[in-house]
Amino acid sequence: MTNISINTFYPSKPHAGQQQVLAALDGGTRFVQLRAGRKWRKTSLLISWLFEMAGKTGLTCPYVAPNRVQAKNISWDDHVQRILNHFKDTGLPYKKNEVELSVTLPNGGKVQLLGVENAEALRGISNWGAFAGDEIDDWELDIWPTIIRPNLMTNKAPAIMAGTPKGFGQLYQLEDSGLFKSFHFTSHDNPELDIVELAAMSGEYKKLGEDYYNQEILAEYSKPTGMVYKEWNMEKQYQNLEYDPNLPLHLTFDWGIHDPTAIVWIQPMGSETRVIDYYQASDASIEHFISVINSKPYKKPDFYTGDPAGKARSLVTGTSVLDALAVKGIHVRTKDGVKIPDQIRITHTKIPGLYVSKKAEGFRDAILNYRYPGKSTTLVNQENELPIHDKWSHAMRAFEYWSINASDAVSGWAQENQARYGINYDNINAGLREKYSSMWQ
Repeated sequence: MTNISINTFYPSKPHAGQQQVLAALDGGTRFVQLRAGRKWRKTSLLISWLFEMAGKTGLTCPYVAPNRVQAKNISWDDHVQRILNHFKDTGLPYKKNEVELSVTLPNGGKVQLLGVENAEALRGISNWGAFAGDEIDDWELDIWPTIIRPNLMTNKAPAIMAGTPKGFGQLYQLEDSGLFKSFHFTSHDNPELDIVELAAMSGEYKKLGEDYYNQEILAEYSKPTGMVYKEWNMEKQYQNLEYDPNLPLHLTFDWGIHDPTAIVWIQPMGSETRVIDYYQASDASIEHFISVINSKPYKKPDFYTGDPAGKARSLVTGTSVLDALAVKGIHVRTKDGVKIPDQIRITHTKIPGLYVSKKAEGFRDAILNYRYPGKSTTLVNQENELPIHDKWSHAMRAFEYWSINASDAVSGWAQENQARYGINYDNINAGLREKYSSMWQ
């Protein structure tokens, strides 16, 4: 860029952990996923690296935070300004644009701060020389595959996707994908932190709860505060499950128009509930979902359940989603009038026996991130709260519709057989109860 010697980490130098990440990028690693505890100097690394890349490539190197205000507060008045102070001291010319939060270097390279809240404005850009995403578990959209990755094609640009984890969100998904070289550092890995202050901060987080300490200081993936089905154990209940043609097959839906429609394939077996497949899509026709269902290598489902909203009729066609499915031989059972807290309480009874196939990764992510607002942690008694309606809730609502309809089917079977044969249903083995539930239609 110039003959002037520049230290983008001014007024210090990268510590050992930061050097590991930089060495990987310098060695040819293109995509890095960085998981770090608070005050590890993650943002410092991102901004310093982007300035270095802008100087090398002469291209735009964006830093993207959850929103533009946060980008300014986190980086503009702190990390960017420290580098500009160094530029002034060394005599390196630059152009600073306060409106667009950018700094342009003599070779035309630019570092610009952006927010992901206007994701569409990021689409179709071809002049990126490097990319850094910060606190990506706070991003509302999964924009890596749809927006960020395509923008990196033109110049084969590298990227760092970073943050402190919040549950099993996008950081976890990127690490789990195997497409990134992943780094994990705790707050203790920053040698510049005052030991006494770090010990005090660690103690404060522990008093708030081990989950806070594990997440914020150790940067571990922890179940988010307020997780609805916190008793589900991923280590034991997320397995390599295959479709079994000898078991019943159930299908359950959560309908969406602009929101996603979710479909869950379930095979009950005794006290076990096996989720063997999952599909979700937005703005797709009923024909699309029927095509997806028919394309699966499974038998015709024995039992369909879904959202009562599927009964709503179009003013244009005069038919409902359920009508359209019925024409194709898909008769969906719904149950009106059950409040969401009651649906959740019924579903809790299914969770100890809920096993999820590794083919149903989207369902796994949903159950791990389906949560109540705020800091509520009560598992069952949530009479005054409803779970957050977000991208994770659709799969779980579909599962809850199945839970209440399957339970209702058991009750129907019990009443009929008690009246007909004098059977005392309360004394029937729990495993048989589940078996008959799966057969009842």
